[in-house]
Amino acid sequence: MDGTTSAQPGTIASPTAALAVHAAALDAASLPQAAQRGAARHLADTLGAVVAGRGQPTLVAAMAVAEELGGRGEVPAIGTGRRFDALSAATLMAIGAHAIELDDGNREGSFHPGTVVVPAVAAAAWQLDVSGAEVIAAVAAGYEVAGRIARALHPDAGRRGFQTTPVAGVMGAAAAVGRLLRLDADAMEQAIGVAASSSGGLFAYLTGGGTVKKFHPGHAAREGLLAAFMVARGAVQGPRGVLETKAGVLQAFGGLASWPARAGQPGAPPIVAASYLKPYPCCRHIHPAIDALLELRARHALDPDEVARMEVGTYAVAMPHATLPWDDFVIAQLSFPYVMGVALRTGRVELASFDAAARRDPAVLRDVAKVSVAVDPDCEANYPAQGPARVTLLLRDGRRLTSYVPEPLGSPARPLPEEAFTAKLRMTFDGWLDAPQAARALEMLADPAALPRWRTLHALLAKEACR
Repeated sequence: MDGTTSAQPGTIASPTAALAVHAAALDAASLPQAAQRGAARHLADTLGAVVAGRGQPTLVAAMAVAEELGGRGEVPAIGTGRRFDALSAATLMAIGAHAIELDDGNREGSFHPGTVVVPAVAAAAWQLDVSGAEVIAAVAAGYEVAGRIARALHPDAGRRGFQTTPVAGVMGAAAAVGRLLRLDADAMEQAIGVAASSSGGLFAYLTGGGTVKKFHPGHAAREGLLAAFMVARGAVQGPRGVLETKAGVLQAFGGLASWPARAGQPGAPPIVAASYLKPYPCCRHIHPAIDALLELRARHALDPDEVARMEVGTYAVAMPHATLPWDDFVIAQLSFPYVMGVALRTGRVELASFDAAARRDPAVLRDVAKVSVAVDPDCEANYPAQGPARVTLLLRDGRRLTSYVPEPLGSPARPLPEEAFTAKLRMTFDGWLDAPQAARALEMLADPAALPRWRTLHALLAKEACR
C-alpha cells in the first residue's frame, strides 16, 4: 500500500477525510428523517442497556477500580448511582451497556456501535452541557464513522483475531465527541487519527475464556472521548489519512490495500438507520435461529419432548459460538447450543434464561444435547447481505420440520414494532426507575432532540436532580 487510494465518483480522495468532513458537518435539523429516528431509537436502546447492566459483577468491579484510582468527579455514570470524571463515567457506562448482551449492532460491520458511541457522547454531553439536538447529531456522526470503518474491516479483521467493536468504535467515539466539541473537518480527521492508535481488542476470549469482552467498549469509549478533547485543546496532533495510509487502520487490522467497496460512502444510507436492535439478550448471530425455532414451535404447537434432534444452519462467522459452553451467565449468552436448547424448552429467551437455575435445569440440558450447528451453504452465500439461519427439527415420530429466516427480528428489514421497543425499554428500567420516572424517561426518549439540555434526561436516568 502506498498511502493513497482511488476516489469514487463524487467523493473526497481520502476515505478518512471524507468521513471527517461528513461527521463535522452533521446537524440534527438537516439529518434525513430515517437517521433522526434511528439516532433517537439507538440512543434510547443503549441507555436502556446501560441501566439494565447495573449490578453486573464486571461493572461493580470496574467501579471499585475507578474509585481506587481516583476517578471520582462530576459526571453521573448512569446505572451506578455515583459520579465520576468524564473518562471514567464513559468507561463504566460502556461496560454496563455491554454487560448483558442487550446492546444494538450493525451486521455488515459485525460490531456494536451504541455500546461505545453513546456512553462517550453521554459523558461528554454532560461535561459540555449541550442540548439534545447536539447529542442526536453526535450519535449519528459516531455511528457513521465507526460503521463505515467496521464495514471496511469485516470480515478481514476478525479473521486476524480483532474484534471490530473496539477497533472501529474508538474512532466513532472520537468523531461523536468531536461533533459535540464542534471540531472542523481538519481537527475531526486528527481526532480520528489519534483514536486509531488506541484501536484494539482481541477475539481470544472465544477460545481462552474470560470476561474481557465486556471491557472492550469501555476502553474504546474512554479513548475516543480522550482523543477528541486532546485534539480540541491542542494537546496532540493526529495523523491524517489514518485509515488508508501506510501502516494505517486498513493495513494493520484488515491486511487491506485500499478502501473496499463494501464499506460504502458516508451517509449512503446512514449507518444509524441501517443498524439493528436486539429483541433477545444474547449474541446476535443466534437471533435468526431463535426466530426460526420459535416460529416452528408456535406453528406446530410442539412439545419439546417431541423433538429428537435440532439441526441449526448458519454462516461461517457465527461458528465460533457453536461449541461454546454455558457454565456462566456471560458465556451462556454467546453459546449457540445453550440458547437454542433453552428456547426449545421454554419458548422464550430472556435474562432469566441465563440464570444458574436455568443453566442447571435437567430438561433444558436434555434439549441442549439435541442441538448441532453447522455452516449452511445458503446462509453462507447470503451473509452479510442478510443475517440468515435455517433450523430443522427431527421429531420422534419421523417428521422433519424446517424454517429458514433470512433476516432476524430487529433488523432494518424487520424493525421492532413500537410496542415491543417500548416494552423493552420498560423492562430495562424496571427496578431502577419508579413508574412516574420511567414514564417521564420514555417521554423524553421519544424525542431527545427537543430537549434544551441533555442533562435533564441524563439526570433522570442517573436518578439525581439536574443541576
